[in-house]
Amino acid sequence: MKYLLRNKKVEASGSKKQLIEYVKEKYKDEFWVKENAKKFDTDFGSFKFTIETLGLELSDKMTNSEYNKTHRR
Repeated sequence: MKYLLRNKKVEASGSKKQLIEYVKEKYKDEFWVKENAKKFDTDFGSFKFTIETLGLELSDKMTNSEYNKTHRR
């Protein structure tokens, strides 16, 4: 599972493909998404560049503060 973070908070999670679809849909009006969306599946660098221009970060793990919110007892 991968996580799409904004300001160290999870905005979306799922497989790489699910996150690509999420970005394509949620940010479809953003310039770099319009320019690069067709390349996302084959060119991971263009996807990473695009999410960074949106102020997002891709992570393989959830931040500790987000994990603690979802796993409180």
